[in-house]
Amino acid sequence: MSHRQPVKTRDRTVTAPASTRPRIGWRWLATIFAVALVYRAAAFVVIGEDPLLTHPVVDAGYHDAWAGRIVAGDTLGHGPDDVFKPPGYAYILAGLYGAFGPGVAVVQWAQYLLGALSAVLTAVIAARLLGPTCGRIAGLLSAVYAPYVFFESQLLTPAVSIALNLSALALLWDAWQGHRTLRLLSAGLLGGLSVVVRPDAAAAGALVAGWILWQRRADGRRQLAAAAAILACGAAVAPLAVILRNAHLTGAFVPISSNAGINVYVGNARDADGVSAVPVGLRWERLVSRVDQDVLTRPADAGRWWRRQAWDEIAGDPLRAVARVGRKAVALVNRREFRNNICFHFMQARAWPLRAPFAQYAAILPLAAVGFVGLWCGRSGRSAATLLALGVAGYWAVALVFFVTARFRLPAVPLLIIAASAGLVHSVAAVRRRDRRVVSALACAGLLACVACWPAWLGTPRGGWVRDHVNRGNALAAAQASPGDIMRAYRAALNICPDDPDANYLLARTLLAAGRAGEARTRLAHARKAIRDSPDVLLLSAKAALARPDPDPDAARRYLRAIVALADECNLWPKRAVWAQALVMLADLEPDAGAEHWERAWQVHAATAAEIALLRDTYPQRTLAALADEARREPWNWYAQANHGLALLKASRPREAVAPLRRALDAAPRGKEGVGLELARALSASGRPGEARDVLDELDASLPDCPLRRRVRQMRSDLGPGAR
Repeated sequence: MSHRQPVKTRDRTVTAPASTRPRIGWRWLATIFAVALVYRAAAFVVIGEDPLLTHPVVDAGYHDAWAGRIVAGDTLGHGPDDVFKPPGYAYILAGLYGAFGPGVAVVQWAQYLLGALSAVLTAVIAARLLGPTCGRIAGLLSAVYAPYVFFESQLLTPAVSIALNLSALALLWDAWQGHRTLRLLSAGLLGGLSVVVRPDAAAAGALVAGWILWQRRADGRRQLAAAAAILACGAAVAPLAVILRNAHLTGAFVPISSNAGINVYVGNARDADGVSAVPVGLRWERLVSRVDQDVLTRPADAGRWWRRQAWDEIAGDPLRAVARVGRKAVALVNRREFRNNICFHFMQARAWPLRAPFAQYAAILPLAAVGFVGLWCGRSGRSAATLLALGVAGYWAVALVFFVTARFRLPAVPLLIIAASAGLVHSVAAVRRRDRRVVSALACAGLLACVACWPAWLGTPRGGWVRDHVNRGNALAAAQASPGDIMRAYRAALNICPDDPDANYLLARTLLAAGRAGEARTRLAHARKAIRDSPDVLLLSAKAALARPDPDPDAARRYLRAIVALADECNLWPKRAVWAQALVMLADLEPDAGAEHWERAWQVHAATAAEIALLRDTYPQRTLAALADEARREPWNWYAQANHGLALLKASRPREAVAPLRRALDAAPRGKEGVGLELARALSASGRPGEARDVLDELDASLPDCPLRRRVRQMRSDLGPGAR
């Protein structure tokens, strides 16, 4: 299958690919690209407007907010929190936001185009490795591989990282024919960019690049060393820039990101299942509260702290650790797509384009096993099999160290698809030749892979859908959907797991906002039973105790006192806003110690204390100073700018309020158009009614029919027809 020809290098002859140009044919490449785009367009029509996608949650929401801060001026970041995740994807997202404005649909289509390009690159690489027939098959399989489209529809890294990986591999394989400095350098640059998007590309990239360069060893040590140096210099550019950025933010060496330590712990702790990612919501807060704040503010130390914790728990129960690695190995080859943020199978059940039976892991992995055996049996394909196997091994090794989820194993899928295309071609060829020995070997490989892949060895995904229903409720809340729709999402989660703390807490919060305090207290009792030491649950419990027809201040005081007591037992600093709210509420319930509680609230979180004081028209000078300080420290933070502007308005300083309110309106996310109304008030009070009218006209054009729009029209009417 592998098409090669002798190439002269000095006085030696080595085997190299016959041509660096794709021999698959441009018509076929155009067809693959078109099929990929049509499939993605069909998926977009079905799932593009799903609230889980249009209002990003968990990691996608983190990327969305981070990119928004970059666009708003927080270019490098502002502290240790901004080195927790790799920054590459956030900067790419910020570039899209800067060019086209914030919007999920633009990002989705940019990633769909990258997905279609990746299908073409897969076809090109497969053709160069194994011939045009394999290239065509691999390209078509990639074009309609359902999990690709699922991740491309979210603000997540796979679309970018896979495109970068395949581009680097194509250039590197091309450079194998001769010492081509530019292609080697370009391959290194793209590989380095991939690492700052997803660092797990480093292991697979190093194995594949090392093997390809080793094939050039006949050129002599000097040329081999030169090629390796060029490749390494290119690969170091992007990671070195990120390391310098991280050093600027933290004063320490943090390679790419600091989340590796906690990922090691989550995947290898004593009670870890090996297939669950970092927890979210109340469980995440409880996990972080175990670490001292002075450690959390030093990301390098925090990473070491989590790794030590993981090692201690592994050493404490080595047999369970070995069993957990075995469980991860089973998960790597199982057809189930283990959830990260949103479960693939949850979305698949609602979207027919994601159900294509052939373009699933359950079909790709058995065919890939057949392909590896077929390539190894045919001596001419062993080089290709080795390259593909090294790439897959690199990605799988990273998953075994951390945990196995669909997103962790996805970058290895293009290589498996190439092997799967070889499996199809070898199977057909062996049957046509009636080669019983080869047919038997291929059938055994496929059968064993099916046994590992198809049964539900680790359970079905439906039990984990509680997180997806919770996320859907959060997305609906962000979309300002009706309380009934939001409640139905949380109740769907509770139908699966009645004791889930997040679903109970979030449902209680929605019920309390809807004036149904009695049912909210019932839900909060379930949440406290699951997690007794959650500051959020305790604070909401206090509010619910005071919201009943016959308020229970004693119960509210107990809950608030429990929050204050937590500060002595664990690290409550990440929840200092809740802590400050609890102190202010205690000041109301304990008037004799009110001044003391207020002073402590100012010390714990001045911004929260100032926001409450702003609403109550108390401590005006201290409030304005605290909000001005926060706005100065975080010029990209729309909420801080809005609070500063409102404080200036209340202080009868509308001219000064205009600038922070305008910054807030420019940076505010979707659904926060109320800032524009305050800006119009400030402009009007500053003697600039024409500018106020322009702001109101823009709001009126962008808002749906809602109370805010009616307020906008009333204010515009009050301004009159309008002198500029």
